[in-house]
Amino acid sequence: MNLAQLRHLIAVAEHQSFRKAADALCLTQPALSRSIQALEDELQVRLIDRIGRHNTLTAYGRQVVASAHRILAETAELKRGVTLLREGRIGNIAIGLGPTPASILMVPFLCEMATRHPSVQVRIARGAVDMLVQSLRSEVVEIIAVDRRALRAADDLRIEPLAALRGGFLCRSGHPLLRQPRIELAQLRQYPVAAMPLSDELARNLVAELGPEAHPERMVTINSEDVSGLLDVVEATDAVFFGIFASARDRIAAGRVQEIHVEPHVERMGHYALVSLARRSESPAMAFFREFVHERFCD
Repeated sequence: MNLAQLRHLIAVAEHQSFRKAADALCLTQPALSRSIQALEDELQVRLIDRIGRHNTLTAYGRQVVASAHRILAETAELKRGVTLLREGRIGNIAIGLGPTPASILMVPFLCEMATRHPSVQVRIARGAVDMLVQSLRSEVVEIIAVDRRALRAADDLRIEPLAALRGGFLCRSGHPLLRQPRIELAQLRQYPVAAMPLSDELARNLVAELGPEAHPERMVTINSEDVSGLLDVVEATDAVFFGIFASARDRIAAGRVQEIHVEPHVERMGHYALVSLARRSESPAMAFFREFVHERFCD
């Protein structure tokens, strides 16, 4: 058994045709047939049912193909890791960031890389959780930082929880609401509310805490994945921000925005995670990013 035979079997499984698989592999059809036959002879089982022009995997074939995908992926990772070590490089890195992690991590991380590792190529993808998970599985990115509540657990994902972060409502310094001794939802809704897309779990919590009018579909009037842009709007207008306070850390420290409590006040926490492929080896650059996140992702 060799890696070429495993690649050949995967190609037949994907194309369900020896002719199409042979064309994709740049092989003759007889050569491909001999390769599959040799693999079947070695394993002493039939891997493919040949029925006319259709070729389908047997139960043995499905199991071997699943293992073959893992073996080829691990082989590629082995070669990649050895190359990085041999060349003494930190390696390039491609990461994915959800809206809130991007607002906290993106600029500091890019500054860090530009200063300490100027030769490293850094690619950052931004977007919703499902899109970033798909990018991770297709190996467009190596690791993602996302809202854990919007993430579906799966065997192929390694999920590493990050520190919980405080969240709630923020407004600009001098906002009319700051003159109110008590702020209720009805008063808040006299002003635009700006927020990123919120998870179903958070929407349910808002309704339970503040009533049905707090559902994001009713309460949020400015919706964007650009958290920094939302905060710029909040500083410049009477709009109120709902999100994680760490996204506005510098603005809060400078006194440009302030936390407000909407009654009944509840301490809200955001829950995030680093996610990578469970069986993928970690490059030096990925380890550096992981360490950076744990240092910076905090209140």
